[in-house]
Amino acid sequence: MSLLDYLVEVRKKNVIVVDIQPEYKSYIRFDMEECMNFLNSQRDLLVFFNGPDTVGQSSSDVILRWWYQQGFDLHNYKKTVRWIDKGYGFFRTWMDQGVDEKRIQEVVRYMVMNRISDSRLIPDDILLDFVEGYHKGVDDEFLLQDPIYLPHISLGMLKKWSGSYLIGGGRNECLKEIKILLDTFNIRYTIVKKFSF
Repeated sequence: MSLLDYLVEVRKKNVIVVDIQPEYKSYIRFDMEECMNFLNSQRDLLVFFNGPDTVGQSSSDVILRWWYQQGFDLHNYKKTVRWIDKGYGFFRTWMDQGVDEKRIQEVVRYMVMNRISDSRLIPDDILLDFVEGYHKGVDDEFLLQDPIYLPHISLGMLKKWSGSYLIGGGRNECLKEIKILLDTFNIRYTIVKKFSF
């Protein structure tokens, strides 16, 4: 193996893909063929998508067919592709109300440590202690009644993807939710801005 081949090989990483699917093609501003060439040249893929089990959108088969039409290589396909129908909105209500990301992370860690899947199950006084002074004019009642919840994503599995590239969208929506989840548990990633929307 030449030095150049070696350098190219060590730059390859696993890739975490978020919501690159037909429903969002009007929001995608990058060249899909370039994106598929990027995925073709990397290692394994962990694909988070909004699918039929959660919000009634495309199945993994439909998304894979669409990717193929955009240049994804199925013929010499040696990658492992893990598909997770994640749904959306597990942190969004708090994100959209301006709750600080660090506070969301603290609440999520508390939920995991205490095996709680819905923030409404945290005692009110504890929950408000976490976020006191860290939300922009949000009514405490909102935080108590409109929950964040933990998606059905294995933390052990997710940690295996540490060091991956992260692509997809939306930057302030689902991609940001996945970033917050990864940051909460110190799972490293590198965002590829060129393939984020």
